[in-house]
Amino acid sequence: MIHKILGAASLAGALLLTTTQPEEGTAPQRDPHPVVVGTFDSRVVAVAYLRSDLFRSELAALKAEVDRARSAGNDELARSLEERGPAMQRRAHLQGFGTAPIADVLAHIDDRLEPLASQAGVDILVSKWQIAYRSSRVETVDVTDLLASEFAPDEATLEILADLRNTDPLSEAELLSHED
Repeated sequence: MIHKILGAASLAGALLLTTTQPEEGTAPQRDPHPVVVGTFDSRVVAVAYLRSDLFRSELAALKAEVDRARSAGNDELARSLEERGPAMQRRAHLQGFGTAPIADVLAHIDDRLEPLASQAGVDILVSKWQIAYRSSRVETVDVTDLLASEFAPDEATLEILADLRNTDPLSEAELLSHED
């Protein structure tokens, strides 16, 4: 019985291979529709977030946690919470002036990414700094402003974002050398 099952499975596999493989010498069939990639300047999106009311409220909440820990006499917890500040500042510099990934920023609008991609008519969202290669069949659409708008930038922030778009990102080494 097991030989019949294995034999039938082998025959089915062979038939599947012969019916799905292109004829020798022909190229595999490609989807005639291009993949549409929504690209964004991660620096612009990061700075829009960092200047947002959302980020300000997160900082205020962190400060309140530190104050509560101090009031409760828990200096160890207060110090631990205070250490988040420099780490946040470092990440902000790497993201806002360099090309560091912004997954933590995008997490704040995760539930909006699919509708935003749909609105822009794109199949995928990716930082323009992370593209190593792009074939001519791939169409790109800049969705930077669409993503940044989710953080409700004010006029001053919009000016900063416009200036940022016109400057090259700094390397991680350049950014880290400014920490000293």
